[in-house]
Amino acid sequence: MRKRIQNIPPFNDFLNLSKQDFNNTRLLIFHGISGSGKSTNLNYTAHYHASFQNQSRKWIWTHHKRFKTGAVKNYDLVVVDEIITPFQLPAITKLLDTNKKVAVASHLNPAWFKILCPFTPTLSFRTDASSEKIRAYLDNKGILYSPESILSFCKTYGSNYVDLQCILENHTGKSFDDALRWNQKFNKIKNFTPAKWIPTLPRLKFD
Repeated sequence: MRKRIQNIPPFNDFLNLSKQDFNNTRLLIFHGISGSGKSTNLNYTAHYHASFQNQSRKWIWTHHKRFKTGAVKNYDLVVVDEIITPFQLPAITKLLDTNKKVAVASHLNPAWFKILCPFTPTLSFRTDASSEKIRAYLDNKGILYSPESILSFCKTYGSNYVDLQCILENHTGKSFDDALRWNQKFNKIKNFTPAKWIPTLPRLKFD
């Protein structure tokens, strides 16, 4: 797990979720690397999207482990955060049997879900493929950047907000190019696993 800072970026609907109609979908999959916005988009979908207003919902934190589903029944939407191994997938099929819709944050290729749920109406969204969201984040902060620095960042770290914030936090200059060069020369982003991991629902901010 990467170090997180408190700065909350405005919600960027780079997946165009607001234009999606989920009425005929039973399984929603947000897949991508850590920090790319899976949980944030789950939060937006569950609490702000028109398809799920005034509906019952249940949020499940898996803590990256197998989880029980026996008591989770008859919800309009069950949100599962997050799936990292195929061994967690049987629980998803059980949730689909006893609830109307399921939305997940996943590190797995969506093909895994297709194998276990071949006939379930499914929509999948990749959260780490857009460089436009990185540009939008920097534009919102008024930070200058070159197209080359965006490409270099996404190639090295993937399209994710956490590493982006860490790089900006460690360099006070206004140019992202300078911050990226500084990070590549003097710093190295490290991952760590905390002794006690307390999951929190992402806070969303709208322009």
